[in-house]
Amino acid sequence: MAGLVTYEQWLWAFSIAVEIALFASMAVRKYYRSYPAFFSYIGVDLLQAGALFAAYSYWGFNAPASEHFSWETQVVVLCARAWAIAEICRHLLGQYAGIWALARSILLFCAAAVASFSIYTAGWKWSKTVLAADTGLEFTIGVVLVVLFLFARYYEIVPEPTVRIVAIGFFLFSCFRVVNDTILQHSLARYVEVWRLLGGLAFFASLTLWLSAFRKPVPALVSGPALLPGEIYRTLAPQVNLRLRRLNDQLSKLGSSRARRS
Repeated sequence: MAGLVTYEQWLWAFSIAVEIALFASMAVRKYYRSYPAFFSYIGVDLLQAGALFAAYSYWGFNAPASEHFSWETQVVVLCARAWAIAEICRHLLGQYAGIWALARSILLFCAAAVASFSIYTAGWKWSKTVLAADTGLEFTIGVVLVVLFLFARYYEIVPEPTVRIVAIGFFLFSCFRVVNDTILQHSLARYVEVWRLLGGLAFFASLTLWLSAFRKPVPALVSGPALLPGEIYRTLAPQVNLRLRRLNDQLSKLGSSRARRS
């Protein structure tokens, strides 16, 4: 297994290099304005990598202090990743105030459910709580993204290419983490180094996808577009889908009536 450890170290170094390139590309092209949550997630993940490298160098890789520090920093990464997923949903549904209000409530409920379930199943043990939260969050991410894009497909919402690629990257990585945490490491624990290497490959693939998406300049905003007849919009622009508009209006009215009652 020594060879696998060496491969894992090289893969970790390549992943850090790609992640730095991704962070720099987003900063240079000012993507932090339109994707602040995803930009923050990449920054937090890089900071965690640097902090863990310092901790392992000072305390040693297998030291209890290093392990505790790793779990503590992972909490920050989990929160940043959850925020980035919420941002994907906002990019897709944000133009519909009623639908986005419902989606936001569902996301907050899912976050609270994952946190409560993690604490309950871990018996208030810190490391087990974070591990359970990590597994629960990855499972939630996969389900949310599938439902989100099925909803978009049904109502003919066309996502931007960048949003689609970011979502695919999160989905691939989350699916592997769920399989890894719930099945592979428990039933085949002796191959833990293999699963760690595969996990690194999954994250590297996601980083490569994201870098390809954010290497392009930010699309220029077109001001003052010429208006076309309504029939042409209904044919060519899925954003004006009547079913979606009606659903959005109904949810907006429901939210307004609840606000008045409270």
